[in-house]
Amino acid sequence: MQVTADFAILQKIMSVTIELDEKLVAEIDAVAKDFNKNRLQYINDSMQKVLHQDRRKRKYSEEEVRKMYADAYGKHPQTAEEIEEWEEVQSWEDE
Repeated sequence: MQVTADFAILQKIMSVTIELDEKLVAEIDAVAKDFNKNRLQYINDSMQKVLHQDRRKRKYSEEEVRKMYADAYGKHPQTAEEIEEWEEVQSWEDE
């Protein structure tokens, strides 16, 4: 007998108040409706897309890059085979 379970990832939700002009809100509502979303869903999705684009354009410090590499290798460490292949490529014969 196999038992499976789905677990929802709980996210902390914050309420933020912003001021938008009426014309912009009307445009947001119209476009959100076209995508079968409510205003909140549309704004959240739009902000996620913009943040993703901006992160990709952002310049990282050397320390941030080192941390990203360390985190990535911590999640997906190199296998012994990958290390061996790399060492073979790096072996230079004396000339």
